[in-house]
Amino acid sequence: MSSGPNLFARLHKWAIRQDENFLTESFAVVLEQLLILAPEVGVRLVSRLTGGFIELPTGDAGAIDIHTQVETGSGRPDLEISTKDRLAWIEVKAESPLRAGQLEGYRVLLAESGIKHTRLVLLTQYPEVFQADETRPDLEVRWFDVADWLESELPAVEAANEIASFLARQFLDFLRERNMNLTQVGKYMPEGMRALANMLNMLNEAAIACKVPAKRAANWEYIGLRLDGQKYWFGLTYENPDELSFATRCRIDTEAAVRLGEGELGEENWIPGRHRWWRVAELSSESVHFFSRSKVGQLRWLENFLRECLDMARSIETPEQPPIPEELEES
Repeated sequence: MSSGPNLFARLHKWAIRQDENFLTESFAVVLEQLLILAPEVGVRLVSRLTGGFIELPTGDAGAIDIHTQVETGSGRPDLEISTKDRLAWIEVKAESPLRAGQLEGYRVLLAESGIKHTRLVLLTQYPEVFQADETRPDLEVRWFDVADWLESELPAVEAANEIASFLARQFLDFLRERNMNLTQVGKYMPEGMRALANMLNMLNEAAIACKVPAKRAANWEYIGLRLDGQKYWFGLTYENPDELSFATRCRIDTEAAVRLGEGELGEENWIPGRHRWWRVAELSSESVHFFSRSKVGQLRWLENFLRECLDMARSIETPEQPPIPEELEES
């Protein structure tokens, strides 16, 4: 999840059945703007992307041309990076495999390009498996590599230009949403895992104290409890682990929710009635002081917070409640 609205993610939803084309065009825009607004960074990224094949001084950044979806007559490479005497074609993949003979066709076209020095690069999310007799690229790059390079250049981009910094961060966040950007696992991971397990146990104890049935629920984005026959969710997201959330999953009266003067309303297609009410508590805030409390104090605070949320949620439920599936596809 991104920390705020993301330009590329917003535009991506309109790229129906054009996922890889959108990814290519977005990456090309970022590279082009970096070459203009932060040329020192732009030439370094081009050099890395081509394995040092295209490597120019910062002052010659304008000599690097970038084109997408180049028409060749019999094949269309996704991304072309070139100078006066060098030509690199980059085939961009997200999750789809290469077509049979695709790279072999590009080899032929590069040989016929009239450019003496050429390079064929494959940019993928996952490694491609090649048979012994298949044509291989000159260089294989992963999206994880691109994200890592771009992330390492952020200080230089920020120092160079505000617009370039915005684009770089937005594209990095977009890659993170696509699971194409990794975060290093630190040495505090074991301690964090134990703390998370302790928190989940406390959430369960709070549910028992409030006499509400609870079932553990987790996926790649969150961990917590589903309460009272799947009607509510109570837990944490990995993106914002210091925020404890309570949210409805059942049909609610939106006017009654507004009158509560507490929490927030939002729309979700998968929710019965399409509307959801939720309430968030910042555990590290000075008003809560959750982490500085004793373990007994933490549990009592959780019980009080959950009891308040349950009372409010039950007051805005509609009399008729459609069944909620056991496994619901949440957005």
